[in-house]
Amino acid sequence: MTEQVSRLVRGRELLLAAVALFVLLSVAYSFSVGIRATRGASITGDEPFYLLTTQSLISDRDLDLRNQYAERSYRSFFDHSDDLWRQSVPTPDGRLLSPHNPGLSVLVIPGFVLGGLVGVQTQLLLTAAGTMALAFVLADRLTGRRVVCWVTALGVGLTATAFIYSTEVYPEFPAALALVLSLLIATTRDRPSRTHAFCVVAALSAMCWLGVKYAPLALIVSGYFLLRADRAGRITLLSAGAVSAALFAWFHLRVFGGLTPYGVNVVYANWDTLRILEGHVGLGDRFYRLLGLLIDRRFGIARWAPPLLAVVPGLVLLARRMAVHRLVLGLVLTQLLIAAFVANTMMGWWFPGRTMLTVLPLSVVPLAVLAARAPVWVRIALALLGAYTLAITAGLGQAGHAGEITIAVDPFDMRYPPFQALAPLFPLYTWWTAETWRLTILWLAAGAGSVTLTAWPEIAVVTRRISVWSRTRPAFTDNPESD
Repeated sequence: MTEQVSRLVRGRELLLAAVALFVLLSVAYSFSVGIRATRGASITGDEPFYLLTTQSLISDRDLDLRNQYAERSYRSFFDHSDDLWRQSVPTPDGRLLSPHNPGLSVLVIPGFVLGGLVGVQTQLLLTAAGTMALAFVLADRLTGRRVVCWVTALGVGLTATAFIYSTEVYPEFPAALALVLSLLIATTRDRPSRTHAFCVVAALSAMCWLGVKYAPLALIVSGYFLLRADRAGRITLLSAGAVSAALFAWFHLRVFGGLTPYGVNVVYANWDTLRILEGHVGLGDRFYRLLGLLIDRRFGIARWAPPLLAVVPGLVLLARRMAVHRLVLGLVLTQLLIAAFVANTMMGWWFPGRTMLTVLPLSVVPLAVLAARAPVWVRIALALLGAYTLAITAGLGQAGHAGEITIAVDPFDMRYPPFQALAPLFPLYTWWTAETWRLTILWLAAGAGSVTLTAWPEIAVVTRRISVWSRTRPAFTDNPESD
């Protein structure tokens, strides 16, 4: 009885902490509404086309955008002086489709009906805040460090990337929500059963409908679930997953003519699925992205939030813990590889960090593990860097609302003194100069040093074992008489 009461109290405390985090982040994210994407438009890139599909689903009950272009109905949310450009080519039967998976367009229908663009942004910021609140719950479950996890989740949630994308019309934050939900279900204390399997399939299927690019993450979570589930859960996951995959494939083949919607894009017009995949994957000239995604002077996610640099040693700690921690490690590394070698660019027509945003909430776990184990001086350093990050996010919001910068064009040109003062410390991968090489080498050395220090206990153990073995092993000689 006492244990049940204690568990109830802990559960209530966890709920209150998650709700408080949700409310704080919702308020903070509301200040990102109204920051313009370009000088001429409040939204740009892929955003108008997600909303154009939403508008078509509401008014025409289909995905065909010809009526929206003919009536210029996009004027209700696209305020550029020029007409909206066309991102796709007509299909053989004359339809005009957006070259994106329809999941996000369906998801934001309630917000669009209630308030147009602002309604969608409000719905998305609530989604983002909910994602970070659930990431806190997940981190608390995996680490048992509630206060550390709460502070870390708040810090990650207030990074510039999370702040900006909380109201950008992109599928990354909703996909992150589906991923975190699937992990909460898959890591339940009880042995996963049939009900858990249905819920995991629903969450991962939603993630794939938001973007087929998230399929590798879905496969990793599915593999982990299969290892933990009972026989009924495994059968359910495999059968329900097969039905979901078949439905996904049938719909996309019928509507888009391929397993992805990219075949109607003007860039990949009439390409088949295999050719599109080949056109995205590249290795030889992209290895720098593994570092640039983190520390590039303009588009590195840690350039805007230095505490995220600690994710690297934090991931090393996850590699030495339980399978569930290695699951988080695998998801983060997989997304890093996709962002580096599959995404066409890390410097797109968007705010920095988009390609890593789906796993950004998961960074709460390695950061919390590191903070919980680190000495006091490391915690103080992380706290100071967190204060700097909050100042950068606030400065970015102020510069955006003042019209000093725009989100998709020149956010890195904001004149906030602390931000510009640290710029020379980061390499600029737009051009490879002597400075780029020098800074890259220094950052690699710093990263290797942090990883070595983090893994030093294990290194010391291995070194000690080798030393003992070398002293106690039998001596061998070439003397035949020794036989």
